[in-house]
Amino acid sequence: MPEPSHAIPQEGFPRVVVTRRAEQAPPFCDKLRAAGFTPLCFPTIQLEPLPALALNGALAKIETFDWLLFSSGNAIDFFFRRVRELNLALRLPRTAVVGSATAQKLAEYHIYPDFMPQTFTGEALAAGLGDLAGQQILLPRAQLGRPQIVAKLCSQGAEVTEIPLYNTVTAVPTPGALERLAAGFDAITFASPSSVRGFLHIAGAKPIEPAVVACIGPVTAQTAVENGLAVTLMPDEYTLDGLVQVLAQHFARQPL
Repeated sequence: MPEPSHAIPQEGFPRVVVTRRAEQAPPFCDKLRAAGFTPLCFPTIQLEPLPALALNGALAKIETFDWLLFSSGNAIDFFFRRVRELNLALRLPRTAVVGSATAQKLAEYHIYPDFMPQTFTGEALAAGLGDLAGQQILLPRAQLGRPQIVAKLCSQGAEVTEIPLYNTVTAVPTPGALERLAAGFDAITFASPSSVRGFLHIAGAKPIEPAVVACIGPVTAQTAVENGLAVTLMPDEYTLDGLVQVLAQHFARQPL
């Protein structure tokens, strides 16, 4: 497979590592390039679908749920892929998403959320739903999803049905990607906790400093810190656009 053109270095432009999945990286790389950076595509994770038996059961009784919660765009894709495979015409319960990017992904399926928190975290999503006493919550997501959102929902009285849709595993980098990483970089971006863990699994003890470490939000930043990384930047709005903005602001103050 040929190397993506967006990974070709531009002389004099800060080099920013993009650790998103290969399928997700191009739009983010385009945003970085438009802001004056050289994006280095270095996927650190990939997704493996899980057997759909549990999801099939939940879809068969979808009318019994009061809320359908999505904490990632990946979960939306896996969920509706199965709906289409089964050729189902479902009347969904009220739907809530963790943030604007997830809402945008949901809109691709012509569905619009009933609730989205102002702060784009799973805990804020759960808290924003208020009193959930006796309500049934369907939460399709990654196999190793963070337990905090479920704990918060249960503390508010909900009965939560978790459906594991996919597993996140470490990606296998191409020789070209490893060469670009070894050539050095000015910043590295992480858009999920799994991308942090995936990068460290691939790169091992390779030092990141003095490169800037930019994380999309507090959960990702916490994972980075717990794994020994010094987080430099985090946007106020936990989106890719926010990530590009804080990088642009930071490097505008730095000599090239």
